[in-house]
Amino acid sequence: MDNSLHKQAAALLASLAARCSAGQDFGHMSPSIYDSAWVAMLQKPKDCQAESDSWLFPECFDFVLAQQKPSGAWESYGTPFDGILNTSAALLCLKMHSRIHPDHEDWILRSRKGEEALIHMLKEWDISTTDQVGFEILLISLLNLLKQEGVIIDCVQLQALQAIRDAKLAGLPPSTLYEATSTLHHSLEAFIGHIDFDRVGSWLDPNGSMMGSPAATAAYLMHSSNWDCKAEMYLRNVLERDNQHEDGSVPAAWPTTIFEVSWIITTLASAELLGKGPGILAFGDLLKGQLEMQNGLLGFAPHMFPDVDDTAKSLEALHYLGQDYSIESLIHTYESSEHFFTYPGERNPSLSANCNVLIALLLREDREQHLQQISKAVQFLTIKVFHGQTTEKWHVSELYWMMSLGRAFELLFRNHEVALSVLNAVPNLLEKIPIILCRQETDGSWNHVCELTSYAVLAMSAIAKLPWMQQIDHGIAVNSITRGKSFLTSKMSEWGRGHHLWTEKVTFASHVLSEAFCLAASNTALPKIPQGCSDNAFLMNEKTLAGMKKAGALMARTPLVRELASASLAIAELEACFAMRLLRNHHHHSMFPRPQSGDDKYIFIIPLALIVCAELHGCTVSPSVLYEMMVLSVLNFHVDEYMESVVEKHFQDSLGSIRGIVRHAFEDLHSGACAVAPVENEAYDVDIDGHEARDCVDKHRIPLTMKSVDSLLRQFITHILHHPAVQASPIFLRQKLASDLQTFLLAHITQAQHNNRFRAQHRRDGFHLNIAKTNGQGTIEPQNARSPMKYVDPGSTLYSWVRSISADHTSCPFSFVFFNCLVHAASSSGHHILASARTVYLAEDVCRHLASLCRMYNDLGSAVRDADEGSLNSLNFPEFFFRQVAPKERKSIAQDDLLWIAEHERQGLEMAMKLLGQELGDGYSMKALRVFVDVTDLYGQLYLLKDIGLRTQ
Repeated sequence: MDNSLHKQAAALLASLAARCSAGQDFGHMSPSIYDSAWVAMLQKPKDCQAESDSWLFPECFDFVLAQQKPSGAWESYGTPFDGILNTSAALLCLKMHSRIHPDHEDWILRSRKGEEALIHMLKEWDISTTDQVGFEILLISLLNLLKQEGVIIDCVQLQALQAIRDAKLAGLPPSTLYEATSTLHHSLEAFIGHIDFDRVGSWLDPNGSMMGSPAATAAYLMHSSNWDCKAEMYLRNVLERDNQHEDGSVPAAWPTTIFEVSWIITTLASAELLGKGPGILAFGDLLKGQLEMQNGLLGFAPHMFPDVDDTAKSLEALHYLGQDYSIESLIHTYESSEHFFTYPGERNPSLSANCNVLIALLLREDREQHLQQISKAVQFLTIKVFHGQTTEKWHVSELYWMMSLGRAFELLFRNHEVALSVLNAVPNLLEKIPIILCRQETDGSWNHVCELTSYAVLAMSAIAKLPWMQQIDHGIAVNSITRGKSFLTSKMSEWGRGHHLWTEKVTFASHVLSEAFCLAASNTALPKIPQGCSDNAFLMNEKTLAGMKKAGALMARTPLVRELASASLAIAELEACFAMRLLRNHHHHSMFPRPQSGDDKYIFIIPLALIVCAELHGCTVSPSVLYEMMVLSVLNFHVDEYMESVVEKHFQDSLGSIRGIVRHAFEDLHSGACAVAPVENEAYDVDIDGHEARDCVDKHRIPLTMKSVDSLLRQFITHILHHPAVQASPIFLRQKLASDLQTFLLAHITQAQHNNRFRAQHRRDGFHLNIAKTNGQGTIEPQNARSPMKYVDPGSTLYSWVRSISADHTSCPFSFVFFNCLVHAASSSGHHILASARTVYLAEDVCRHLASLCRMYNDLGSAVRDADEGSLNSLNFPEFFFRQVAPKERKSIAQDDLLWIAEHERQGLEMAMKLLGQELGDGYSMKALRVFVDVTDLYGQLYLLKDIGLRTQ
């Protein structure tokens, strides 16, 4: 036990408790230029005992002027939108002051530079990344107010912003401002010119504020016909808060008493730093008293409009204070069909708020009476993480919601019976460990920031206690936590230096919250090795895990994965096991009939390859996108197997008819007549057209008719093209996918024709079928199995074949487009690679180089199997026989040449990727593309080490 930490925690609590006992409002949010600018615009009318229409708070204007940067902009604290909102409000403030002094040269220059800066910021702004309090209504209002002052700024995203605003106000129309308190009152300044401000004065809070917002309160005073002295006094109290702010600034919200008390108590209590001093009683009196006054609900300050977040944290705080309170009001008020909402009428739900509700539920003695609500919260959180929809509306750092989610899941699995009842909680937290680990700096910190480091340490501490962590090296978490705590110890003087991580209209910092989190992280105990779980439902089968570790060991030998930390690889292996368990239960796996025996090495490779490559790029791509690509990859293996072991082998004389089936299927699909009949699980000897299959494979129960081929291929085509992500994609992507999918299937048929021709050539040349080999199936036994056989008169060069039929046959081109559909659907911005002429061309060039590279790596790795089966390989092309060499040297020379050619394709791939990166930047689309490229490249690298394909002949 570190007594210094307990003393520091006690001092922090004592200072807050003293304020609570005295009944004082308080709050420690950092200053807001935006709100200060609104307060600076206030003039008190002459008839209100003012000498003239003078500025009421000139010190606020001085503060705003002092904050302007040399560029003309005002500060972007934690997000680009902070700068836009600060600059817009400050510029409006300057313009209003310039009405009185129109010739003030300094103000004229400042205004001009501010306009230029705002135009630039709006041009660079990505609206899809913004989710701050009221942003959808505040900016439009500010731009309109600036327009009235002669500042006309075109915003290319104004239409999109207007759509978001209209959606917001459809649920909460401005007329509700007259009827009841709502979140709109906190952003009242957005309704200047749209409402009668005289009709909203009755909704002022007892402290004189408009829902705790200095900006909204200032706007109310400006536009009310009668001066409200109570509102004026509120603003004076804000300016004089804590007797520590004499610079003329105000925060984005004040007071924040309930918010700070509840967050600090729960943070310290979870790390056993709460203590039992007499001052602690003041917190319980405050929270319980306010809950009783507000019918079991709380906002961020006394008497404030309530929300689920502050209510849940206050109930959690009371639990630690030994004063449990009913949670029924929270459930009744905020529970929806799928989650808990923060406020009525909110535009999108909060991840952390639902974590806080789940924590409050799980800490209760009567938790089993709330299994429905617990299951709902768990399912919501799991789905959000799985689909990568983890942008948190109340905090800018992903480490914050990871910490909250880790804490919630730790409590869930601590309650064994409750966890069993909501077992659909797939362990998506596993993938968060590598994200946290890979962002830890060499000094043990995260981004060299104490507050962020504390989040990460607390997240790792919680995650390390989850049951499946016993299947991973315990030292991974311990080492990371130890290094993080060491950094915090070395930077104790900086614990009270909050950063702009918390979200309001603009982001804010809080030195008291930063100190509390740093104290909790520093005092958190190192996780013990998890004890054996009494129920294997939470653990992965050891045999499966051993198989995945074997696959991981193979991958670790590739150039791509060689540098991945062993800890990250171990976590990826366990995560891949859970993904594989999902894959095996996926109903589309039964689409193609398969032999009942066989070594499906790929079922381990596929999930691990995707997860590892995602981790190499910071897990940019969501688990749901990765999982859909796993499903597609398995289907691609199955369709390859079916086309080669059934179509190629048993329909040698009907490949032209099969080609017609593929074309007709796509024609019918385009015309809307692509009916799909299920394939019966039985074998046939003759198809409906009277064509006979060459063999019957009754023992595998695989149907062998044209009807069955037609139905199976249509099912495959329909599954791909009717996927929800595809249907939601732009028509160009849908058309491209259909074209490339058809090309893929036709390439299989062309490949089959080449294989048959290749085998026929060597039968004539004296090679024979060895019927006894490999389960009685016929294969070619060459005279010299170690030397490639020449494909005579192939009809094209190696270059043309590799770049066309052979590349298309890999499935890479159509899978590339399918992946882009998934990325497009998962991206909130709707960005995708195929967005301009340059990117379309470069993306196709990337894909063609990648497919060609993968094909040659594949051929190098599968040379022995292809020779056994008589399948055409790149090494069989005449170009490799031009040089006169000794027979025993031909194979190695040919392989060296093919590897050299493959590396030439790699150079082309790297150049195309470089140019595409210059066009797209380093955003989501480019990061996602790198994952796809690396996965495909990794398959090729694995083929060089070991043939992971299926024997089909």
